[in-house]
Amino acid sequence: MVPSISILIASEPSENSSVLQSHIHAAFDSTVHQTQSLSELYDCLEKEHPDILVVDTSSPVPELGISLIKRLRNESPSLLILPLISTDRRQLIQQLLSLNVQFYIHTPLEAAETTLTLTRATEYLQTHRRVPSAELKNDNSECFHGMIGGSSIMQNLFELIRRVADDDESTVLIRGESGTGKEMVAKAIHSRSARASKNFVPVNCAAIPDDLLESELFGYTKGAFTGATSNKIGRIQYAEGGTLFLDEIGDMKPSLQAKLLRVLQEKEFEPVGALKSIPVDTRVLAATHCDLEHLVSVGEFREDLYYRLSVIPVNIPSLKERREDIPQLIERFVRNFTEKRNREPFTFSTHAYNALINFEWRGNVRELENLIQHMSIIYSGKEIHFDDLPEKFLSLKDLVESAEQIKSPETVNIQRDDILNNSAPPQASTTQDPIGNVAWHEGQVDFRELINSFETELIVHAMKLADGNKKEAARLLNLKRTTLLEKIKKKDLQDIWKK
Repeated sequence: MVPSISILIASEPSENSSVLQSHIHAAFDSTVHQTQSLSELYDCLEKEHPDILVVDTSSPVPELGISLIKRLRNESPSLLILPLISTDRRQLIQQLLSLNVQFYIHTPLEAAETTLTLTRATEYLQTHRRVPSAELKNDNSECFHGMIGGSSIMQNLFELIRRVADDDESTVLIRGESGTGKEMVAKAIHSRSARASKNFVPVNCAAIPDDLLESELFGYTKGAFTGATSNKIGRIQYAEGGTLFLDEIGDMKPSLQAKLLRVLQEKEFEPVGALKSIPVDTRVLAATHCDLEHLVSVGEFREDLYYRLSVIPVNIPSLKERREDIPQLIERFVRNFTEKRNREPFTFSTHAYNALINFEWRGNVRELENLIQHMSIIYSGKEIHFDDLPEKFLSLKDLVESAEQIKSPETVNIQRDDILNNSAPPQASTTQDPIGNVAWHEGQVDFRELINSFETELIVHAMKLADGNKKEAARLLNLKRTTLLEKIKKKDLQDIWKK
């Protein structure tokens, strides 16, 4: 089962709508609504806030056809519209593509195609949460085209996006772990560039089977293969004048890499089965979480294509590299999900909040967002406690509880000089300056930074006492040698104790 979704069908009651609803309920955890008129549609859009709007283009009601799609593309650009369209209406399909409609279902309906299309649409929604248009246009220091980040590392990223967008020709390679928001960065570059009025066309190279990706990108001519009964425009041509975003480019097979290289070098391409090249003016942005240099070294990715793609490299930091942004992200996601469900915003207890700050977040921002969504559905109270969090947070229990034990400066009043210069074990001090010169009297401290600083000082002090012998330092710290080595490497402390 895919995550729960809300679907609105704009159509008169018909065989198509009945079959569609049965397919949806058979494969999805979903809420389905149906409207028969334009007034009902807008009322439902306002009250239910559906994830997907299905429009039956064969509906006998004129206002529920292609004209509605055109209108909603302008009025609600963030709404995911999924048309039902007859297989013999090729001209209408081309018209829908020109409206930047990314998904559609052929009629007569088939269960397999319906399920596949809705699954892809739902996956798309999971990684492209709708952001209020006012926030998308907001260019303040902490909200940039829907991205949240007051940290210096994110501010540097925002400035790089501004500069990259000014040059609307060079290719860009966006790198970052899964869930960091690579497509949001690509959209920000597109929306700030001179190509903003043209199409932004995303293609997930890992989500489309190899045998279909070529025709999706390059299109094909009538008769190119069995079943090619008419010409089809590819995503590259559809992005004419705009931006083509190739996500997970590292998963593209070598034969397609060669064809893509020609697009970048010659600014032209050949549809499958065509004898003549077609010129194209499209800016290419690519993204990957893979180590492309390694793929090049083992012969799985073309070196010439790699250098063509990485004219301007853009690296997105992981969430654990910018933990100071987590409170803002939590506030944003809580507001979004509680407003959607018409409930009061909830808060986190101190234990739970510290757990969120200190968690590793291997899934990055997407994992944090999914957690907040989960809590907004499962828990109806006003405050979420540590024990309410999923089981994966249990390993942080001792750490977050230790934060509660810090009641006064005296309990942690350990000075940096006491650790670095004295050979005796660290003891509580009664001096007025607390560890790291933290001003306790001013209010909250950065707990994680405090612990990290204290840990660093202990390691440096132990290495000094052990005269650089890591095995002896590990014994003094009651740590495994491998654990100490990992911490020294992570903190970049090699030989610092000699200074």
